[in-house]
Amino acid sequence: MSRIPDIVKPHLRTFDGGRCRHLTAYLPSITLCMSVAAVLLIVPAAAHISRDYGFFTRDPTQIGNIPRYAGYLSSLGVMAWTVGAAVSLFTSAVLVSRSRDDADPRFFLFFGGFTALLGWDDLFLIHENFILGEKSLFLVYGVIALTGVVLFRGVFRNEATGFAQAAAAAFLLSLSVDAGQRLIERQIGDIRILIEDGAKFIGAVCWAIFLCKIGAASISRCTHE
Repeated sequence: MSRIPDIVKPHLRTFDGGRCRHLTAYLPSITLCMSVAAVLLIVPAAAHISRDYGFFTRDPTQIGNIPRYAGYLSSLGVMAWTVGAAVSLFTSAVLVSRSRDDADPRFFLFFGGFTALLGWDDLFLIHENFILGEKSLFLVYGVIALTGVVLFRGVFRNEATGFAQAAAAAFLLSLSVDAGQRLIERQIGDIRILIEDGAKFIGAVCWAIFLCKIGAASISRCTHE
């Protein structure tokens, strides 16, 4: 596994194992409190836009009165992001008290959080309503991803890296089709949407597989140390 570059180690030392373990102990309570807050937030939100509570709690297909299978690929994509994020954050919590390699838990924490952010974006279409424009937000995501690759480049030498490479290729294809959507749609019609969204979905699945494989390998290795 990779080591953290010397230039960034001083900034990471404050996050020692003891402090991380102390924080981890409070995560269940924090999660529960955030869940309760999410439910209570519906009350002022409903009053603010003059909607009933069901507008916020029911499935969008029920609210929109459309077939339940509408947008099913998008829903599966969000599930893939969620699996990748959950596995990564869980692995980070396990490794923080067991691993001897400082890079291990930080890799999973970094990319677990980033994957959760991408899932949040995919679910609520944040990029399409970003104040500085969609391209600006995609640029930020690209910088975050490249930063993670540089900091944890040793991890990407893992045998599971082929899935990460496939994910990157799929995302680039999806972004390329989106960037040239008008020209491409003139040539191939509505199938352009299938290629764009299908590539993004395959990318999310490949990325989740990558995180699951190296997460399982890291937990297995640290339990046998």
